[in-house]
Amino acid sequence: MKRWTQRLLAMILAVSGLIGCKQRLFITEPDLEHYKMMGAGLSAPQNLDTSIAATAQPGTWNWPPPLTVDNTNRQIRYLSLPEAISIALESGTTGSQSLQFPGVVNENLPNATSDAIRVFALDPAVAGSQIEAALARFDVLWASSVSWSKQDEATVNTFATNGDNASFNTGLYKALPAGGVIGITFSTDYQKFDLNTTNANFIRFNTSYKPRLKLSFEQPLLQGYGVELNQLSSVHSGSAGIVSINQASGLANRVQPSGEGRQGILVARVRYDQSKAEFERNLNFMLLNVEYAYWNLYAAYGSLFARDKAVVEAYDLWKTIENRTKAGLALPPDQWRVRAQFEAFRAQRYQSLGDVLEKERQLRGLLGIPDDATRLVPIDKPSRAPYQPNWQEGIADALTNRPELVLSRQDLKLRQFDILVNKNLLKPDLRLFANYDVNGIGERLDGSETFTTVDQFGQPVTNPHNALASFTNNKFNNWQFGLRFDVPLGFRDAHAAMRISRLNLLRSYASLQKNELKVISQLQNQYSRMVEHYRTMNAQYAQFEAAREQYKILKNRQDLQDLPSTLEAMLTAQRTMADAKSSEYKAEADYNSTLAGWQAAKGTIMQYDSVNVANGALPECAQIRATDHFRERTKALVLRERAENETGAAGILAIEQDPLSEVLPLPRESPKSVPEMMRGVPRPNVPAVPQNLDPRFAPQPQDSSAAGRLPQPPWTGNGVVPAGGPVYTPSGALYPGNR
Repeated sequence: MKRWTQRLLAMILAVSGLIGCKQRLFITEPDLEHYKMMGAGLSAPQNLDTSIAATAQPGTWNWPPPLTVDNTNRQIRYLSLPEAISIALESGTTGSQSLQFPGVVNENLPNATSDAIRVFALDPAVAGSQIEAALARFDVLWASSVSWSKQDEATVNTFATNGDNASFNTGLYKALPAGGVIGITFSTDYQKFDLNTTNANFIRFNTSYKPRLKLSFEQPLLQGYGVELNQLSSVHSGSAGIVSINQASGLANRVQPSGEGRQGILVARVRYDQSKAEFERNLNFMLLNVEYAYWNLYAAYGSLFARDKAVVEAYDLWKTIENRTKAGLALPPDQWRVRAQFEAFRAQRYQSLGDVLEKERQLRGLLGIPDDATRLVPIDKPSRAPYQPNWQEGIADALTNRPELVLSRQDLKLRQFDILVNKNLLKPDLRLFANYDVNGIGERLDGSETFTTVDQFGQPVTNPHNALASFTNNKFNNWQFGLRFDVPLGFRDAHAAMRISRLNLLRSYASLQKNELKVISQLQNQYSRMVEHYRTMNAQYAQFEAAREQYKILKNRQDLQDLPSTLEAMLTAQRTMADAKSSEYKAEADYNSTLAGWQAAKGTIMQYDSVNVANGALPECAQIRATDHFRERTKALVLRERAENETGAAGILAIEQDPLSEVLPLPRESPKSVPEMMRGVPRPNVPAVPQNLDPRFAPQPQDSSAAGRLPQPPWTGNGVVPAGGPVYTPSGALYPGNR
């Protein structure tokens, strides 16, 4: 029993080694309960994973009517840029995926996914679970089976073996890091022969139990050998020969872990890094789009402010010229010339107001804010300070931090892994296998170890009675070891796979180089546009100031004898002021947007906007408290920097009030069809050309003192309408108002 004790102790130590560490090193499903909490944050039903009806029903949305240029009277919601970024991190979308056209929400409807940041945030979690699935190949597998059968064949001779059969198998199996497999299997076979159909002379036991303990080991020596290789390969090297462990038990196919998307451990880690880089790429675009959309909304309000001021100035000038015309001090065409520009400014104001509504809609789409019956008004002031970045540091940051380049380098690493895996296929498959078992036999699993019977000659015969006692005596054992060698002649498949891997490696490397050049080109564009917008911003301001001074001088002139030329100069100054002021706001917004674009081109926009990415789920309380913090800070800025009676953002008129709503436009004629338009086009008076004469030599009309001249107006050039001249009465109701 001493030898058996030693072997039992060795078996216990082996089983302990197979089981592995004393504590669990993996994550179970209850550990991921916070993902269900994330579903609750999305207002998803609790039975989303089990109820088909939960996904078949459309959502319920209670939306107010959209804003129009005739209906902008809504409660103002002041919004700072940090608060906008905070909201976008919770419920925003990535928007445009281009540095050339940022600030636009992506309104395409995908097939099944979305560009919401909450959707992309789950992708690294999925890739992280793939690492767990890849590591599962080295987990110990406990496999068991029980079967019963009965054989009752029609007998032809006395050698038939009819009866009952049963089998029980259980084993522990573990894949080793170097590619081998080790296993311990315990099995018990039960047989009960039918003595009516079986020759009893050939049966030692009518009922028998055969316990067996088997130790198995298999290790590849060439192909499939090595820790690094088995961390790269999608299938463990020892799985090919694991059938030799316990082929009769039917457990071989259950040893290798199964699952969709199985991949090597190192490959799964790189895929996880790629998923994180892809999430950061989407996050960078979201931040860039939010910055652009915020400043675009600021520029739209600035353009609306400029058009408001222009339409008021045009109205005042029109009323002045109208009064002068009635007094006979101005010509009627001058009045309508001013009225035309006034109506043009009114149309431009409506366009600017519509642009405000559109830019707000784009910002809401990027932030994920539904229409909540409010009007978003940005309160942050743009920066006008010059910024001179370091070009060489910018290139170094871009080549290091851009997520697109990180993805390309990781793809290159995967191609290198493919070459290592395919090099392994060029080796022959040589495996060492060995197994050793201990077995016994008996009629029962309990009772005495042996029993004595008398044979046909009257001699006593000792037979094993307790199968487990016979098993523990280690009297019967089998062992086997050997080598198995498999080699394909020519290795055609392996060489083809190796060639494909090398071509993929070169293609990935070429793609990385081209992507680096594209990143540098994008950086050059942002660098140049930053200087351009800064200079344009200052030039537009200087143009506006000059036009304003010109308009002041012309407006305050007392000598109006040369009114037509003075009036045209005033109208030109009005247009210049309106366009320059609108362009100044646009240039300020473009300059601040390009500052963010420079950071995005470098891959440092998250640091620029103070955004960090960490593993794990962010608690709901932290999200809510962060957004509330920015919201309270925004309210504090409004109370401190805005007057109590001000209903709009700083320097912006209230857009819900048309400054000239009482001045109705002129009545319009009914629209014309295209043939009616064409019939109204005047035809030139060209003399007919004889058929036999070349048109190049046709006679041309001679210019005379009266030919080719416009008809003279019925008034003189002294600015006074003569007696009997035409009287111009404006059509439509005009309400001048008091300004």
